[in-house]
Amino acid sequence: MRRGLVTGIGAITLLGAGAYFFVYLYRWEWNRALISGGIFIAVEMMLIAVTLLNRISRLTSQVNSDSDRRHRIETRLREAPAPRSAVFDWMRADGSSAPVFIPILMGAGLLLSGLAWVVERLARATAGGTADAGVAATMARLGPPPGGLLDTSLDPLRLLRQPSSPR
Repeated sequence: MRRGLVTGIGAITLLGAGAYFFVYLYRWEWNRALISGGIFIAVEMMLIAVTLLNRISRLTSQVNSDSDRRHRIETRLREAPAPRSAVFDWMRADGSSAPVFIPILMGAGLLLSGLAWVVERLARATAGGTADAGVAATMARLGPPPGGLLDTSLDPLRLLRQPSSPR
């Protein structure tokens, strides 16, 4: 009875929060939509947790009620071998050809770096004398103005920055 009540209230809250989420998005009320979305996600997580807890409690009651099954499960768990770790299996030197992977990968990286170096040198040699003066003049207009971006006449520290004249 209690679980059904919790699930019903959660479902009603989920529907209301979802509906208001779309209403607030339609009205361009972003903060309220965020709050409604947060409530929607929180209630959804709560309903998932309630469902999982119900299923786990059903499974434990089934296991506890069947003592013969429980005894068989405990026996199998005791007799089972420890699981083998598969982390970095390819690096083990147990006769497999997997450790060759690292030198091959490093060699391929070296070859690709060398190829990139050759392409860069070739591009530099062929494009060096073809710089377009018109493009350089166009790009120069995008630079900062000659005096800089700030008005230094109002700067109280400008006297400290100016070189002092020799006496």
